[in-house]
Amino acid sequence: MVKQQSKEPPASTDQPTPQTSITRKESSAILGASVLSALSAFLATVIAKHALPSADVPEFLVFWALLFGIYGIIGGIASEATRAVGAAQLNPPATPGARPAVIALGIGLGVAIIVTATSGIWIHYFLSQDPQFTLVAIALATVLYAVQVALSGNAAGQKKWYLMATINGGEATWRFVSMLVVGLLAGYLWGLEAAVISPALLWIVLAICSSHARSALGARGDVPAKTLTINTLIAMGSAGASAALTTGFPLMMKATEGASSGTHSDMVLGALILAISITRSPIMIPLQAFQGVAISLFIKHQHRPLQAIARPAGALLGVGAIGAIAAYLIGPFLFLAIYHPKPEETVAYQEVAQGHILALLTFASAIMALLVLSGTLVLATNLHRIYILGWVGAACISLGLLFLPLPLMVRVLISLFVGPLSGFSIHLIGAWLNARVSR
Repeated sequence: MVKQQSKEPPASTDQPTPQTSITRKESSAILGASVLSALSAFLATVIAKHALPSADVPEFLVFWALLFGIYGIIGGIASEATRAVGAAQLNPPATPGARPAVIALGIGLGVAIIVTATSGIWIHYFLSQDPQFTLVAIALATVLYAVQVALSGNAAGQKKWYLMATINGGEATWRFVSMLVVGLLAGYLWGLEAAVISPALLWIVLAICSSHARSALGARGDVPAKTLTINTLIAMGSAGASAALTTGFPLMMKATEGASSGTHSDMVLGALILAISITRSPIMIPLQAFQGVAISLFIKHQHRPLQAIARPAGALLGVGAIGAIAAYLIGPFLFLAIYHPKPEETVAYQEVAQGHILALLTFASAIMALLVLSGTLVLATNLHRIYILGWVGAACISLGLLFLPLPLMVRVLISLFVGPLSGFSIHLIGAWLNARVSR
């Protein structure tokens, strides 16, 4: 996609001349940050599995899902910040617009207050150990992370790709290193939870050390505060719908299983969450790198969306099929080697570490990738309502299927296939109808 030349403030005259398009080095930096992020998430599960007692592993994984479910919703701030700052750079408004970072801080505080106020309803159901510490940690992280994603979005709007890559890659590296240190020195649940949220402080460090970061942090958008707030909340709604099925899926599993801490069912649940995590990463990493190309492709072919999505969708299914075959053949060995079960976990982990289960989970990740791809398609054609409808529909169907009177493994597999396929179908039908009406 062709990028418009950004306008740097006079104070930053030492910066390189802005490029009209993203360079190969900048693309590599962004891709590298994406890989670091996914690798950090995978290594976090490995550290937690080996550092924590058996009963604490499912608790940590549910905490992780809860925190990153909230992060996923807040992540919508970045997309609107990018749009607002980018539009202001391209066509400066007569009256300077609001600062996305300030709006993000207010929204982060609001979300933290909502999380805290409603905690009495849900926190003891999901988190049984140190719930008050966990609540304070999540609330604080919510406020800090809201500003951090705004900074990332502002950087993208100003075409500061290296800064955006530094934020994303730096956050992942900080999280891994802090978790590794805590895991080696202490291995307490609360210590690992603190390590997970600590990278939300990265934007403060960058603002102190980098003039580029300070410039991006203070960037203004193209609309006043009220409009920017409304637009940001809409973007967060869209992000929340997708977060429910990606990072929030373990919470849905926990809510429908209701296993007590330390029981066999709880250990099976923990092993299954780990299996879903490890089978999703290989296909979601290249998809994240492909999304920019996909948006460019879909914008050029808005009049024939089904033809435009056919090839990348086929590629994803092909990768999913190859991955499923590999998971069937070597998945059980790798899973038990990476997440070596403790003696009391052996039976539970062997229930999950079966070739056909890991193969189905791997191919289910390709189905999830199809939903992400179709979401990119409808966003590229400005079908925001269809985008939200597809994700909300997929999440509701997946959640409903988890209540089926079937064994946990069967319910989860049905949910992972049928829910995303339903959302994918909604997106495709909406895109096809829109193209037909346009013609």
